[in-house]
Amino acid sequence: MRRRSPKVVIFVAGIAAVLVVAVTSAAMFFNGDGPAKRDVASTDAVKRAPTPVRVVVFVDRARTETMTTGRTVREVLTRLGIRVGPYDLVHPGLDGPTAPMIKVVRLLSRPVTKVVQVPPPTVKKKNKAMYVWDEKVLRKGRPGVKVVRTAYVRRHGKKVKAIIAQVVKRRPEPRILEVGTKGAPVGGAAARLNWKALAECESHGNPRAVNGAGYYGLYQFSTSSWASAGGSGKPSDATAAEQTYRAQLLYNRVHGRWQGQWPSCGRLLFS
Repeated sequence: MRRRSPKVVIFVAGIAAVLVVAVTSAAMFFNGDGPAKRDVASTDAVKRAPTPVRVVVFVDRARTETMTTGRTVREVLTRLGIRVGPYDLVHPGLDGPTAPMIKVVRLLSRPVTKVVQVPPPTVKKKNKAMYVWDEKVLRKGRPGVKVVRTAYVRRHGKKVKAIIAQVVKRRPEPRILEVGTKGAPVGGAAARLNWKALAECESHGNPRAVNGAGYYGLYQFSTSSWASAGGSGKPSDATAAEQTYRAQLLYNRVHGRWQGQWPSCGRLLFS
């Protein structure tokens, strides 16, 4: 039997090795396991990497700006080392998506919610036919309603109670008041006297002042002297303008004899 040459054996083995490498490479190419797949996978990984975004965080009035890849508000605050207390308010919510601005309000107590009334404003309508002391309610108005949340916060190193949120549920309807503009000059000597000084002495300038001895208003009228000057009801229920008007009428009616009306303070009329 003829023996094969060693060179022939080596040559055949080499061809076989080349074929194995070629077949393996082809299989990897068609199966997507080759360099092309690794390049695509690398590109996809880059595309999936989150892009940092700019976020401004306010903790009370302290401002911090950061570039972050945090996907939620909680993640952003955690990465900044900002701890949220049990009563702190965070907007947007901790588990919400990251926002361009995040606000944290530090609270020292649990918020308290109350429903409160808002007094109606007064709108005045002028009436030339009415005296300056006359008033007439055309519409009573209606108070508004709002929901107010309060809590204790720290301001300038002190614990103070503050409104942290409020929502208007109903706006107030204005009260409409008709007021007179018609003057009632008394004239004569009374108009030139210092009635302000007299009122300050008699009642400390308080038109609602009441003396237990039976004297009322700016000039401490008795009910009888008030009625003699044309007044009705109690002097302290009238406006300051009407009280001055009737005091001047009274002065003229007694012909300047002020001692009987204002024995202690009447001298100030001439100051």
